Amino acid sequence: MPTNKPPHAWYALRRTLPPWRFDELLEELKTQLPRYRVDELIVKIDTEEFFHGQPPIQWAKNYQKRLFRVREAMESLGVVYSLNPWITVGHCDRGRDSLSEVRGMQGMVGHDGTTCRVCACPIDPAWRSHTRQVWQIYAQTKPAVIWVEDDIRTFNHLPVRFGCFCPLHMKRFSQIIGQKVTREQLVNALLSPGRPHPWRKAWLDLQGELMIDTVAFLAGAVHEISPQTRMGLMSSGPRLHCMEGRQWRRFADALTDGMPLLSRPPMGNYAESELRGFYYSHDSIKLTRHCMPPGTTEQTEVENAPFTAYSKSTAFTFLEMAISFAYSAHGVTLNLFDHCGTPMQADPSMGQMLGDRKAFLTGLAKVSQLEGKFRGVRLLHHDDASRAKQLESPPQYASLYEEGQEMMQALEAMGIPTTYDESNVTAACGQVLRAFGDREIRELLCGSLLLDAPAACVLAERGFARNIGLKRIAPPAPMDSLGAWAAEEITDAHFGGGPKTLVTTRLPHLGGDPPFSMLSPVSGARIVSRLVDPDMKAGPPAMIAFENSLGGRVVVHAWDITSVFGKAFLNPARQRQYQGAVRWLSRGSAAVLATGGGVYPLALRRDCGDKTLLGLFNLSLDPWPFAEFELTDARDVAQMQLLNTSGQWRASSSLKARKKGRHITIRCDASIPYDRPMFVCIRWK
Repeated sequence: MPTNKPPHAWYALRRTLPPWRFDELLEELKTQLPRYRVDELIVKIDTEEFFHGQPPIQWAKNYQKRLFRVREAMESLGVVYSLNPWITVGHCDRGRDSLSEVRGMQGMVGHDGTTCRVCACPIDPAWRSHTRQVWQIYAQTKPAVIWVEDDIRTFNHLPVRFGCFCPLHMKRFSQIIGQKVTREQLVNALLSPGRPHPWRKAWLDLQGELMIDTVAFLAGAVHEISPQTRMGLMSSGPRLHCMEGRQWRRFADALTDGMPLLSRPPMGNYAESELRGFYYSHDSIKLTRHCMPPGTTEQTEVENAPFTAYSKSTAFTFLEMAISFAYSAHGVTLNLFDHCGTPMQADPSMGQMLGDRKAFLTGLAKVSQLEGKFRGVRLLHHDDASRAKQLESPPQYASLYEEGQEMMQALEAMGIPTTYDESNVTAACGQVLRAFGDREIRELLCGSLLLDAPAACVLAERGFARNIGLKRIAPPAPMDSLGAWAAEEITDAHFGGGPKTLVTTRLPHLGGDPPFSMLSPVSGARIVSRLVDPDMKAGPPAMIAFENSLGGRVVVHAWDITSVFGKAFLNPARQRQYQGAVRWLSRGSAAVLATGGGVYPLALRRDCGDKTLLGLFNLSLDPWPFAEFELTDARDVAQMQLLNTSGQWRASSSLKARKKGRHITIRCDASIPYDRPMFVCIRWK
């Protein structure tokens, strides 16, 4: 748990100490934690392969004696002691059966009628009585933090995917509706195509309220025994939590119980994958933060599963940690070693990396954790996205999630950083705008708005077609059903176009049949790009730009970004098109755009008073020979420094700045390989 000391890279190691190898592993912690430069130990309890289902009371009492020994050992080392029970409601059954341990327990029931035997209904009195006893046994050891796992949700409890539709929930829902409702009737209503059935909102409202009550129960149980213990929350991403009607601020307030909250946003990438997986990681930090109350302490989840070098390299793990601190997290929770009792030093490379990289990450944290805000194109999130979303036929329960991931990744991959804070340009895709009221939409239309086809369809349906430059827009339809179209030709020079500047229509890959909307622009709409046939004959517009009567600017792209985003969508011409769109939308005042000698950047700008942090992660294997940042700022540059591998900020001859009016270009002529992200600190006059 980060303290009030000067900012640094706080390491919280999550470690399982199985009873049958406890003494040996505790001795190893005493020896290795100082070498790894760990600040906090989070003991994981009854974890993964060796969990007992809902933990037996006697097992918890026996293990408590060991926890007291851990706390004493950590106090002697100056390391903070915290706890992480692996089960709250439960992640999965895995062949266990807790019905004999927790008499009368109601298992979670999925939308298809599947019933769990370990994963419990969170409002079940038997589960609550049992959990109160177990958690109060843990709380008696006075941990600094007790973490609530991300199983505190109503989806993805294997073998149940979506729940809980148990008799307890159905009784509550029937009372609200005023009639007896069966699970089958409710599920059919929730997933009915077109305009949402009124029961969907009522159901999501009920789920949201019951989960608020559940976390209040957990916090109350802990604070009854240990009032100074803070509560931490692992979450699963706000776009997914829309599916269970989570009301973030009230949920967080109930869990904190008057204490400051700790948040553990998921970083994904549990095993090594494409570097591009880090687009999700950085966005998860920013979006989860956007939903949390001010003053929340953030410690990201850096996890290696299944916990060997075969799963994730130290280089990949370091990048995940660097992204955490670059995006202003207060610390990282490190789940890097297995739960089978294998000593950490069975593979010493991970611990060596933690110690070696601490100085660099601390140097980064000293700037990134200053009070400030990220700049870029604003993305939208709304807690009511699943309440408002219209489903297609045949409907899928998972389709209730909130769109936005693909728009974020497309922009970031083209050197256009994103934010969830206010900005002079906003991007919207999918159906998220259905959750916004007419007044909120008018405010967006008075500014600058980048829309994909489904988002434009929503606004046209709501009566705002003329405000976005359209007489009509057809719903997205498969490209092959619309004719023989070969490519998108970007014709407008201000958007990076010119004759025969072509981008494929075979999206998201060369075999794709992507959804495209036929646009009928109003007079005065600017045609940025259009489709062409195999003989280069011009077809319908693909991107338009329009200045409306409200004084706002709108760019509409006729693709469904959620469906078409992929490697074929990205292209140097596409990057110029989208960066040109942001320049036009911002009236030449883009907060930050990044270019350079490579592809797949993850770039950032964070303004912190008289300082600005610029950063670039190269998410490709080819080194970037240079990078450029295009900024808008009225101030003059007083000093620029690079962060070196030792964690020191130093002036560098590779940094150059040019200023023309309010437009500033910062160039770094230094190689940027994938495993050495580049950070620049600007001090303004």
